[in-house]
Amino acid sequence: MTSWLIDAILIGALAFTSWRTGAMYKELRRLRSDESTLRTVLEEADASINRAANAVVLLKSEGIRTLQALEERTAEAQELTERLDVLLDSYERRRTAPISVDNENSRFATVSAAIR
Repeated sequence: MTSWLIDAILIGALAFTSWRTGAMYKELRRLRSDESTLRTVLEEADASINRAANAVVLLKSEGIRTLQALEERTAEAQELTERLDVLLDSYERRRTAPISVDNENSRFATVSAAIR
């Protein structure tokens, strides 16, 4: 009788161990699946980060080119403004000067001379 009791306990322990081993096997299989999913997600995230970094570098280089072009245009506009100021000053000085009947000193001659 003692042998049957010990056999029943051992069979119960074996059944529990088998059940627990099966559960652990399923859990390990799920973890491996999750690991491969995580690896895929991390690779996709890495690719996204690399694309974003390339976009930032591209935007920076385009921004620098745009800034340089704006600086050139600003310098050109400043030069043109200075030339226009000189021309307007010259025109105003000649316009307020006394008008002579001479053809070279006529009002229209001073306008064309100021434009040159």
